[in-house]
Amino acid sequence: MKNKVIRFFLLAVILMTWGLHSRAEGISVDAGLTPAQDRILVRLQYRNIINRMGGEEIRMHMMPLVVAYGLTPDVTIMMRNAYRNVVTNETIMKMDNRFLDPFLLGKMKLFRKNTRHYSLGVAGFIGTTLPVLKNSVAKTISPVIGVNASFRPGLWSFDLNNEYEWVNYNANDKEATVEVFQMNLAISRNILLPGLENWIMSPVQEFSLINNNPATGESNISGYVSPGLQFVSPHLKIEGLYQIAINNSQSERLQAGNRVILGLRFMF
Repeated sequence: MKNKVIRFFLLAVILMTWGLHSRAEGISVDAGLTPAQDRILVRLQYRNIINRMGGEEIRMHMMPLVVAYGLTPDVTIMMRNAYRNVVTNETIMKMDNRFLDPFLLGKMKLFRKNTRHYSLGVAGFIGTTLPVLKNSVAKTISPVIGVNASFRPGLWSFDLNNEYEWVNYNANDKEATVEVFQMNLAISRNILLPGLENWIMSPVQEFSLINNNPATGESNISGYVSPGLQFVSPHLKIEGLYQIAINNSQSERLQAGNRVILGLRFMF
């Protein structure tokens, strides 16, 4: 009995330590992924996306792949690519099945404090798409800049991600098609599972706010309220999230619908 208690305690310490290194790791946010130095984190996801414009619908399947590497204790580099499968498109918008432009991101620690009772960290990041594919929009990139903050009091986790993106920024015109500010807050709590010695369950609640400012037309604000669940082991994380869309735009404009995100994370 004593040996089981010791093993269970050691496992809890290992999993909590792994969680402290994975800062600002909301399920819907990639920029928060932070592997330890010389470790590689791979995230595979499936996203079922529904958008609407008036009475018409766009339904897509997105399959993003993210690889993050801990270059130093304070610096992380990350590459993301995704395949988009358009199931139905009843609108006049032109969308096809294709790989999206790869995205490269670098993140650096700005502040971190670890105590016996809590951990607090802040990191800044900058990234951009790379228009290297044949179907890339010519002479455009989508740069992004942002800040992650994480707070870990005990078994609780609070992760805040703020970013600003210039979508399809044209270097010649010096103008983006859309400028997007996005804020994501993820709240979760680790629950130890005595019957499964290698796993922890973590219910998640995310809140997202998105402000779109197009170069032409009116700006609009939307968001998501997203309950989710994670199962965590030392080298594998299984995650799921249901995003409930909240829109304030008119029915004639493009509106985000509810989304489902399922994913796996591997730590090497």
